[in-house]
Amino acid sequence: MRAFFRVILFALLSRGAFPQAALAPAFEVASIKHSNTTAGSWIRYLPGGRLSAESWLKQLIRLAYGVEDYQVSGGPGWLASEWYAIEAKAENAGAGKSEMNLMLQTLLADRFKLQLRREVRDFPVYGLLVDRNGPKLRPLKDGEVSRCGRDNSFACGITTTAQLAKSLKNIVGRPVLDKTGLDGKFDVLLDFDTYSSLGQTPPPDFDKPSLTTALQEQLGLRLEPQKASLPVLVVESIQRPTEN
Repeated sequence: MRAFFRVILFALLSRGAFPQAALAPAFEVASIKHSNTTAGSWIRYLPGGRLSAESWLKQLIRLAYGVEDYQVSGGPGWLASEWYAIEAKAENAGAGKSEMNLMLQTLLADRFKLQLRREVRDFPVYGLLVDRNGPKLRPLKDGEVSRCGRDNSFACGITTTAQLAKSLKNIVGRPVLDKTGLDGKFDVLLDFDTYSSLGQTPPPDFDKPSLTTALQEQLGLRLEPQKASLPVLVVESIQRPTEN
């Protein structure tokens, strides 16, 4: 069965599960400069078809292709250490995020000579599942936003189980896949001992439950160790750009 799903995933990749940069539209103008700022990575999709970004290159690749960090592999060491500032403008002033991400892929291919290979690899993951006693998530009403628990709980602002799974990745140290089957938006409140989960010592008199207990008691969910075949972008070659 696993072999069958791997064949299906390879077929999806060959049909463009990761968009091909060579087929993508291009920015009308673009400026690339080396940056010494490492205060925070960001990418902004601005009115008028403009894109502004500043980050290390591996992160820019990840953003352009809409994948997670663990799904970008290979390349030289400076891929994760050298920062670049990009200012670009599309000919189409109404270009949105999806179209500009395709243009960013083209920019990476043209200016950085980025060449990628697509693979499927097995990863240890966690599946986010509904606990045996059922979910305890309260659906959000139209116009309602998610509240925060005491001390600005970990899940403050998260409204879907997919968002929760993505956020838990940094806590548990491996990808978390949403397998709850729960659609819609919920008031996701999760208050747990983030210190111990991250290998840190909690402050004196700190009393919060473990992540496992909090998921079960507060949300009616649980994490299950699993393996999953996931698509990966392998950097085969890349060059530093000529600045302009």
